[in-house]
Amino acid sequence: MAVLWQAFAAHCYALPLRPVAYLVLFLTVWAIYLADRLLDVRKPTRAPESPRHRFYRRNRTPGLVLLVLLLVLDSALCLFELRPAVQHAGWLTLAGVLAYLGFVHLFQLQALFPKQLVAAVLFAVGTFVAPWALSPDPDTLLIPWLFFVLLCLGNLVAIEGWEWRVLRAGPPPQAITRALQEWLRIWMPAVGVVSLAFAGQQYFQAVAASAAGLTAISAYEDRISLDLRRVLVDAALLTPLAFYWL
Repeated sequence: MAVLWQAFAAHCYALPLRPVAYLVLFLTVWAIYLADRLLDVRKPTRAPESPRHRFYRRNRTPGLVLLVLLLVLDSALCLFELRPAVQHAGWLTLAGVLAYLGFVHLFQLQALFPKQLVAAVLFAVGTFVAPWALSPDPDTLLIPWLFFVLLCLGNLVAIEGWEWRVLRAGPPPQAITRALQEWLRIWMPAVGVVSLAFAGQQYFQAVAASAAGLTAISAYEDRISLDLRRVLVDAALLTPLAFYWL
């Protein structure tokens, strides 16, 4: 998903990204996801888990080996293949990711900050690092980035709320997550409507389509199984595929 939106932003704003930028982003996102899951399952479970957590609990050793391989390959590409401007911006993003993982997993301070919001911001920053570094006017990418943050936030909040209600029979512990999940059917359509103000641009057409998809899934969530909901909210963010060649 990150690579798709990175490529789509580069396409829409005529930015000269090289293939290695896409490969580094793919490896980095995969490595962060693996690290996050492996840190999640390092302690015995005390509550019903999602299928992805059960999978990594059963396969911690292969997951750790894969993580090491990803980090070695990704580091080599970053050090020797990335343009200096992209590399420097990427190190700053990495510092933010490490801080996030530390606060959540090592210091158990996730109750002190909106976890989904921080994750959405970091994911979107990582996606836009290369476009920002190579753009002659990085400010033009600020609004596209902000809309992508809101789409990612909708995706994360929806999944978090569903899993707490279905697997743990209760609401998420964080008040801001509960509020965002409860009001998702209102603020996500608003994202789509506001993006229509930029509807002459391909990028915002894809944003509006993704917002519409997330809104529809949220509206009919009670009629859809949890597993299918997880798939659909990710699929809703694949709309650049429909606009890429237009």
